[in-house]
Amino acid sequence: MVRQHNSWYTHYMNTVAVVFYSLEGHTKYLAEQLAERLGADLVPIQPKKTYPTKGFAKFFCAGRDAILKWNIALQQPLPELESYDTVVLCTPVWAGTTSAPVYSFLKQTDLSSKKLFLIATCRGGSTKRCFERMRKTAKGASILGEERFVHPSEQTQERDEAQIESICSVVQEHS
Repeated sequence: MVRQHNSWYTHYMNTVAVVFYSLEGHTKYLAEQLAERLGADLVPIQPKKTYPTKGFAKFFCAGRDAILKWNIALQQPLPELESYDTVVLCTPVWAGTTSAPVYSFLKQTDLSSKKLFLIATCRGGSTKRCFERMRKTAKGASILGEERFVHPSEQTQERDEAQIESICSVVQEHS
């Protein structure tokens, strides 16, 4: 069972948080898998305004916000990460780059003293710009690694197993 973010418990017990934003559920599925295996807390990023999930509006709004680097409003309060040493940060790729909710989280959160593992979920395209933006925006964080997943789900669990294990090994080694 994955633990939801609980600051009292976290302060005394856990040093790893899996922070994520997911529009369609693929990134959430992967974040849950990682949190469960790492014994980490699961911390969702929640924009104040929800994005459309279907049709042209979905691609237009999400792509526009990502490309223009809009710092969107997130639900308050932002997750408190002071008690965590390591953060695994998961984002879907929007228009070839970091999703606007994760970009906004990075702009609004000081991760300079954290170890950070970056994860991008996509439909199969390049994640180069996504990881570049995440590294640049997470100023001062020590980047442990980056991994790309193509539409993670229960159907791809066997295919994704080696990557998940590799991430867990790196995070556990540095936590």
